[in-house]
Amino acid sequence: MNNERLRRWLACGLVMSAGIATKSMAAPGCTQVNLATYQIGQTTYVDVRSSDPEGKLLRDGEAKGEGKLLLRCNEGRVTFRGRWQNAQTTDLLPLTIGGEPAGVGLKLFLREGDGERRPFPHDFARTMTKGEEVRSDMDSVGYELYRTTGRVHFGKLDSKAVAQSSVDKAGGGLVVFRSMQVYDLILRREACAIVADDLNQRIELPPYNLSNFATADRATPWEAFRLRVDHCVDPVGLIARVTFGTRADADALHADWFSLVGPKNVAMELGTKDFNTIAPGVPVEMNALGTGDAYQFHVRLRETRPTVVGGEFSRLVRVQVDYL
Repeated sequence: MNNERLRRWLACGLVMSAGIATKSMAAPGCTQVNLATYQIGQTTYVDVRSSDPEGKLLRDGEAKGEGKLLLRCNEGRVTFRGRWQNAQTTDLLPLTIGGEPAGVGLKLFLREGDGERRPFPHDFARTMTKGEEVRSDMDSVGYELYRTTGRVHFGKLDSKAVAQSSVDKAGGGLVVFRSMQVYDLILRREACAIVADDLNQRIELPPYNLSNFATADRATPWEAFRLRVDHCVDPVGLIARVTFGTRADADALHADWFSLVGPKNVAMELGTKDFNTIAPGVPVEMNALGTGDAYQFHVRLRETRPTVVGGEFSRLVRVQVDYL
């Protein structure tokens, strides 16, 4: 009898033990489905001056999401983070050209749907439901460009990833699901210009006689003329390329001089401020000058072969100035 009761008690205990189950829960966190890339720029020109004060807003804009499914999350509370790629903690990221400071900085802002506009860097927490998804349908990444310190380096800013969004990963760690990249952003210098009257000036040379050519160079004295700079606020690092005439203007016997109609056996020579010959149609390059300065040149007459025969002439020379 005692053995039978013991067996029943054990059987009953076994049945009760088999009916106990534990509830398992997935750890809070998210799994990446896609990586969203936001391009800051896209052949965007930014006009800037070296004289612009530090902190001046130069341009703003935004990059929109592409409607991708980015994350699928477990139930629980997770933290979302926005960080600069170089881990700096301030809100203004200095940008570079060729690895050198460009003189401008970038601020970024993330807005999810109609939610809060959050500057980088940032953190915020959210309680997710089981299987909840994060999409980029209504996302936007705003940007602002500001003048920083130092001189401006003009040209295309270095294209690279500058910031990212990450979230707690299911199972531990972090997962990146957004990347913000400077793509095709160009710092543009204001155009430089020459005084219009100087491009259309008339240069009066004094009358000459045969004795004026009785020199070692068989030439008259140099006469100076100028091209004044009307507007050029950022000449540093800029090259002015000046071209007088075309190759068709060359003298038949001396290709580096300009032909003349009127006097016989005479050509016109143009020179730099240092009296180096400027050939027709051949550009000469020099460091750009600022507003109000002037490029100086010279002109004289040359004997092409014996003997000079007098006469009057008027010579139109086309002038082209390019800035590089």
